[in-house]
Amino acid sequence: MTSTSKRQRLTAALFVLFFVVLAGLTFFSSTLETMMLPKVITEKLASKSLVHQVKGSGVLTPRKQVDLLNETGSKIVKVHVKENDEVKKGQKLVSFDSFDLDEQLFQEETALKKQQLNREILEENMLNALIDGDEQVIAKAERALELDNMDLEMAQRKLNKMRKEKVDKQTLTAPFDGKITKITLEDSMNASKGGTILTLMDSGRGFEFSFAVESENTALFEIGSKVSVRLAKDNTLVNGMIQEIKASKESSEDSSDESSYQVVVTISDDGLQGGEQVSLDIKKESNEKGYVLPKKWIHKDATGSYVYVVEEKKSSLGNTFSARKAYIITGDSTEDEVVAVSGLSPDDEIIIESSEPLQEGNQIRIY
Repeated sequence: MTSTSKRQRLTAALFVLFFVVLAGLTFFSSTLETMMLPKVITEKLASKSLVHQVKGSGVLTPRKQVDLLNETGSKIVKVHVKENDEVKKGQKLVSFDSFDLDEQLFQEETALKKQQLNREILEENMLNALIDGDEQVIAKAERALELDNMDLEMAQRKLNKMRKEKVDKQTLTAPFDGKITKITLEDSMNASKGGTILTLMDSGRGFEFSFAVESENTALFEIGSKVSVRLAKDNTLVNGMIQEIKASKESSEDSSDESSYQVVVTISDDGLQGGEQVSLDIKKESNEKGYVLPKKWIHKDATGSYVYVVEEKKSSLGNTFSARKAYIITGDSTEDEVVAVSGLSPDDEIIIESSEPLQEGNQIRIY
């Protein structure tokens, strides 16, 4: 082999080595540059529905419950019922000491008897006046009898009233069918006038509980609609009904917060006693069409709401990726999610996390 041929082969080898090294340096430089790019995590758009969910809980209380009072302040002789007894309207519940009423009644009966005896005297006077024929005496006797008639009628009416009061005040009866939920006073106990003796629940009206919801969730509830309520004590379900939706007291007292409402749920079930812990969980799919996104993916600027999506560029040296702002129009939402009704396509990959803050056009590497 001549020296010229050797030089030619060496030159060719060096030329090849140069391009190999150059390609390696280019690849290494590109790899190093890629390693320095922000690292992002992406997620493909998924087709699903936005689900509104509201949870509520509370304690069952009777819908109608009244305290029965000692309206006279009389001493209690006997309480005829016990707690949890079922009672009927008009049933005797409590008997009171009637000594004072008996004394007043005796005095009025005695006064009426005295007046009736006095009437006999007036009638005798009238008879004597008629026999004597003295017109003036007769007229006087007639007036006396007429006045006595009025006094006698008033005395009789007063006595009848007192007899009725004795019947009414000597006993306390049930004003409606129900259940005795609490007895405050017992036999032979004194009670102040107006003090509570026992508490009566109208068992026919059932029970209720209420819980707070935000104003945007009130559309999930329709007055009169049926709901399933879970009893905490045994995890069973009972039927309930949405009875009322009303502004909460806190909102009405504080004008800065007008978004809170109270939903009242009623329950009628023979096995309930009152005081049970209950809860419900209501879910309803939104009718609005679009892509459901977590709110934490969404950014805002002066133009509007947007998400970062991956923009891919293909080349002979390899594909590159960059971040692009995709402006969206949002619709129905929950606390954590929102519907993007426009601005996205099914092939978009959403950048959900980045190692560095992104800007429009930043090159990225996908993790």
